[in-house]
Amino acid sequence: MQDLTPMNAVAALYATDQPELADAIVASLSQAIFHDNVTKPAGKGKVFMGRVSQRVARWTTRSSKSTNDAGADVTLFSNRLMSRSGHPYAQALLTSSHSDSAALVEGGDPMNGPYMMLSPELRKNGGVWDRIFLDSVQGKDVQVRFIHETQATYQAAKRLLDRGELVRIKAVAAGTGLSLILVYDKLIRDGFDPKSILAVITDRDPANSGKSNRLLAKLSSTRNTHNIPGHAHGIFAVPEDVFEGPDPLVEALHVPYDIVTAIGILEYFQGGSHGTTEQRLMLHEPEELISARDLAARLGEMTTHRGNLIINTYRDHSSIRILEHFGKRFDFRDRKHLHELFAPLNFRPFHLAGSGHIYDVEVFEKSVLVG
Repeated sequence: MQDLTPMNAVAALYATDQPELADAIVASLSQAIFHDNVTKPAGKGKVFMGRVSQRVARWTTRSSKSTNDAGADVTLFSNRLMSRSGHPYAQALLTSSHSDSAALVEGGDPMNGPYMMLSPELRKNGGVWDRIFLDSVQGKDVQVRFIHETQATYQAAKRLLDRGELVRIKAVAAGTGLSLILVYDKLIRDGFDPKSILAVITDRDPANSGKSNRLLAKLSSTRNTHNIPGHAHGIFAVPEDVFEGPDPLVEALHVPYDIVTAIGILEYFQGGSHGTTEQRLMLHEPEELISARDLAARLGEMTTHRGNLIINTYRDHSSIRILEHFGKRFDFRDRKHLHELFAPLNFRPFHLAGSGHIYDVEVFEKSVLVG
């Protein structure tokens, strides 16, 4: 890892080779999250400079409408300065957006980049563009959210395992599932029995599930318990749209879970919010068929009684303007909105894991139904 840059570390994690390097990256991230956690939200100076940078990005970016080969609408963005950087995060923002996903921040490789900045070894190898894109105000908040999600999931699992119980964990819409992989790695290294743990990573993009499984197949803590979806234990990743239901052939997906994480998904669904990007920009906002309440109900179905749901807020903050400028759209919620959304489903606030400028990560507990 001596000369490994953050984005090269992402590539190394999800490649088929270099298992020793993948182990070293995971160990460094685990140390930073569970032992040496010093990452905090951006300070006032960085917030101010972030506003300046976003104005520059708006002034220098051009967009145009077009159609792809399938006839779908696409938005084309161009920015000479960002293009010349050659940075994968910049390319992800500039890449043409299809009409069905233009408003989403997809969890591909560039979006894993901010997590790598948590590792001191990788951070010191980062260049100027790494710091601009991965360590921005929004990037720092993503790092803080990742830490709180990972710590909260680990603590919830450890409570059950310490009582001698089995634990079943599901990460919903989790991209490549790095947070849950770090949790599982930590639990195994702490000496817990792998046969006591079921960990399932889901995402609607099969490419992300493929990357997760490549990493799981080579890590020393997971390769012996990986890819056994027919069993009641182990860790694996499968493609799954949260609203289409689990694969009927994968029995492990049909059990209720003790811990469900749904990070970075609720902000794309309408209802129960204090505003939206479209409202702020006075844009047309068509009503969507699936609402935030539908997502909440689906998460409730997945969570067993006395189980924990780990989810995040999304506040309207100046640092997300650059994402909105590149076509991303959000529904804004604070903790009060989360409580109102999940209370009818018998969830009560259990623990606030932590907060940043944009995100709170909150843990809910599902109450036992009486009568």
